[in-house]
Amino acid sequence: MSRVRVGKLVFRDPILLCGAVYLLLYFDASGFLRLGLLAAVLHELGHILVYCIQQRHLPVIEVTMTGFCMHTAGERLSPRQRLVLAAAGPAVNFLLAGVWALRLSQTTTIRGIAFWAANLLTGLFNLLPVPPLDGAQMTVCAAALWRQKYGKCTQPAGNDCKTGTFGVK
Repeated sequence: MSRVRVGKLVFRDPILLCGAVYLLLYFDASGFLRLGLLAAVLHELGHILVYCIQQRHLPVIEVTMTGFCMHTAGERLSPRQRLVLAAAGPAVNFLLAGVWALRLSQTTTIRGIAFWAANLLTGLFNLLPVPPLDGAQMTVCAAALWRQKYGKCTQPAGNDCKTGTFGVK
């Protein structure tokens, strides 16, 4: 497995990644895949923006065939910070879906509907409580906050970056 590092970006298997993206985009005559990828990238940028606000520096971001992974080893994040960080991606998607819904009420286009749907589906999918998706991280963080407030104080286990949406290593 090869890795190429460019500043804070680490590309895992860059030749395979670029080749797969090229082929997918080449055969995407409708442009719907591009809109889905845009929604996914905007989702991840939401996580990165909140991380930068919280920690005041960029994390190391690994780009793989399955998505992005933020490496935050050594960072001390509270359960509340992790909860906000996990919720940032779906929040961006829902915000964009809301803006596009208002826009579609004035002018309806196929691409506009596709962008609205891509954001809505990306946000909803990432709320599933399945690791490593945001919903699982939000559930763990919410449980830790609940334990801090009403039960004994324990730290949640860290999440390993496995398949590529927002993850922490």
